[in-house]
Amino acid sequence: MKLLVTTDFSSNSKSAIKFASLLANKEAGSEITFYHAVQVMKPTSWSDGHFKKYLDTEIKRITSELQAFVGKTIAKHLDKKVKVKYLIENSLSTEKAIIDAAKKNKVNFICIATKGAGILRKLMGTHTEYLVNNSPIPVCAVPSDAKLKDLTKLTYLSDLENIKKEMTQVVKLNNALRASVEILHFSMVDLEKFELDKAAKVLATDLFAGARLTVEENNINLSLVEKVDRYVRDNKPHLIVMFTKRNKGFFESLFLPSKSAELTFTTKVPVIVYPK
Repeated sequence: MKLLVTTDFSSNSKSAIKFASLLANKEAGSEITFYHAVQVMKPTSWSDGHFKKYLDTEIKRITSELQAFVGKTIAKHLDKKVKVKYLIENSLSTEKAIIDAAKKNKVNFICIATKGAGILRKLMGTHTEYLVNNSPIPVCAVPSDAKLKDLTKLTYLSDLENIKKEMTQVVKLNNALRASVEILHFSMVDLEKFELDKAAKVLATDLFAGARLTVEENNINLSLVEKVDRYVRDNKPHLIVMFTKRNKGFFESLFLPSKSAELTFTTKVPVIVYPK
């Protein structure tokens, strides 16, 4: 398993570092790249050579700070067999730089900490929301105040549309976690019986042995986020997995933000978001 973990050296970002170490410890041969983007502008009076020398010195200094920050955050919790790398890059677009670095390093997941955002910050955008809506690589959004558990209870939030394809991804992840798997679906109407029967047949195959399908009655007075929050409060899963669509039109994107992105701001447990 290969992970890219972003950090800005804040206390809020520590949760992503801790979650990544917990995840990496689960699978032999795992690798973590701790990533930080800086924005260093070249003064017009400087030559390219002088600026490169200055930037190289800065990157070396920040790398040492990153190593110290990570070391203090996870101390002895990270298995010594996990390979660790540190990457500092100069970029004007942090979000795009994170995605590019993830692609270049061929990681399986991008891990980023998230803290509850107010209305203004949501409208202006955040790193987490951008990554969830644009990254071709699954994003692990870890609340800064999450109480990280041993990842033994996994809940896959499903609309049942592509359950076989999506569950294959969940099973692949769970090969490392060895957690109990619950598929959570909020039923809209009785007409969904066909979809439920189809999902049950898929889950009856050996590939998905052990997964449990839970169907809860839909409450039209609550948003999806509110329903999931209630479920988390009552059932206390250690990890939520979901898949997000990215085919909305421009105006719909403006007025109906991604439920996946919104969920990363509200839940108190880590959320892994896969692109559909």
